[in-house]
Amino acid sequence: MEVQERRAPSDGELEETAPRRRRRLLVAVGAAVLVAVVALVWVLSTRGDDGGSGAADPSAAAPTSGAPVQETIAPLPPTPTPTGPTEDVDQPPAALPEVPIDAPAAVGNGIVATIGSIEAIEGTAVGPGNIAGPALRVTVRIENGTAEDVSLDGVAVNMYSGAERTPASPLGDPSQAPFTGMLAPGATGEGVYVFRVPAEARDLVTVEVGYQAGAPLLLFTGPAA
Repeated sequence: MEVQERRAPSDGELEETAPRRRRRLLVAVGAAVLVAVVALVWVLSTRGDDGGSGAADPSAAAPTSGAPVQETIAPLPPTPTPTGPTEDVDQPPAALPEVPIDAPAAVGNGIVATIGSIEAIEGTAVGPGNIAGPALRVTVRIENGTAEDVSLDGVAVNMYSGAERTPASPLGDPSQAPFTGMLAPGATGEGVYVFRVPAEARDLVTVEVGYQAGAPLLLFTGPAA
């Protein structure tokens, strides 16, 4: 039986073995890094499929207690009480029985109106739509027999001619001076109005006075100057 004698590696063989081991180690480390990168890419891609934002599922609502929600409803404000006339605005105010031009007319609440004068003038046209010509200038007086101040800003004065009461056109003559301001208790105020009325239509005229909106209309009829 032959006994084989083992030979110790030479220094040259040892030098060749060490580099091989380093190469194997580097290859193993590279493979491990590649596996880790692939795994990381796979994890990130699967998270991207789920939205990637990490936000909670909106369908997962917070648990409720099951008790009904109590809603507080504010009560409606009270209906305001009307302070002016409540009649149908499409209906004109009622007219009181007519009186002669030289007589007073009373509303019935302490307000009394009279015709101070009616003068024939040659009216001057001032402003758009005005036509100069024969006209009547009417002075109306209002006496406040109430215990309160009365506003004269809403006074309306109109004139009609003939039995058919044809409306007379207002004329913006410089001499006109409509009612305005407040009238104290016991005081009397004046307003001046000008209307175009031909001379042949002055045998019978009607002056209509309303001292405020919704108040009964006062009518004065008779011949003009």
